[in-house]
Amino acid sequence: IIENLGEGLIGIDRSMTINVYNQLAEKITGIPRSLTIGKPIAEVMQSNTWVVEMAEKTLREGKSYAEYEGKLYQSFKNAIPVIITTSPLLDSDGDPSGVIVLLKEISGIRLLEVDSIRKDRLAIIGTFATGIAHEVRNPLGGIKGAAQLLSRMGKNNDIDEYTDIIVRETDRLNNILEDILNFANPKDFKLKAINIHEALDSAMKMIALPKDIFITLEYDPSLPPILGNKEQLTQVFINIIKNSVEAIDKSGEVRILTRMVTDFHLIESGYKGTKIASIEIRDNGCGIPSENLDKIFTPFFTTKPKGTGLGIALSFRIIKEHGGFFRIESSPDKGTKVFIYLPIAEEYKDEG
Repeated sequence: IIENLGEGLIGIDRSMTINVYNQLAEKITGIPRSLTIGKPIAEVMQSNTWVVEMAEKTLREGKSYAEYEGKLYQSFKNAIPVIITTSPLLDSDGDPSGVIVLLKEISGIRLLEVDSIRKDRLAIIGTFATGIAHEVRNPLGGIKGAAQLLSRMGKNNDIDEYTDIIVRETDRLNNILEDILNFANPKDFKLKAINIHEALDSAMKMIALPKDIFITLEYDPSLPPILGNKEQLTQVFINIIKNSVEAIDKSGEVRILTRMVTDFHLIESGYKGTKIASIEIRDNGCGIPSENLDKIFTPFFTTKPKGTGLGIALSFRIIKEHGGFFRIESSPDKGTKVFIYLPIAEEYKDEG
């Protein structure tokens, strides 16, 4: 029963020595049982002193502490959100003789919460952007028409130079408005079983690579078809791969990896399966500062001189419409990893 609990369990005796450590505790902490049994919890949890302090307080006071949320640093230095509950283990006289520590990882819950907030925010911005785009389009057309008429009134090199600039810039603004309208009013598309590798290959054909930047493919040939729209997903991959290439200063590599994930659960969009396809696009470019990581999903936020800030926001929306998830990990000067999770076609159940 202890080994198959849905939470990590650590049993500690009166001397704060670990004597029970189930398999989920191993997975959550990243520390094998062979390095924990018979060892003081303070030694095992050197990177997580708050857990030790909770256990000591529980033993000292004989009280339970439930649902305490914090970050747990694993043995390989990754920090994951967890909920910890500690309870005193009482002897026959009712005195504390040890402590039971329960660990529950909540990364998936936090991911759902963050995605839900982003989805609501994008819906509001989309409605606002539609109104602005329609209002700007009419005067923009008038400006372009006036510039074209002015250029036909007579041959004047100075006037022609400026009217050409006006026409060119109004065309550029009109293209931005088209992007805004596409973002705010997504086209209806049908999902069907597709080969995700074909969508990735189509995207790469649309991207011109600088001389010293290479793309390495690590496809899982056994990956089954995913449920998606090839045209829409190709657009997502173009946006992300271009961002990766542009983040590399002079020379470097973009790696694209696909694999099956069997321990990921999606609870939105009718998806109830346990299998999901993971597409990872990583680069060794300049990376993203931590203060910008949340902002990059916001429309019109960009650090590029000529960027519109719609690429990632549009990609995020498309992945959500596929019933999938979108995650980014990045550090300055260490590169960026973009993870896209999409349902396997056979695992999808339409609840409509």
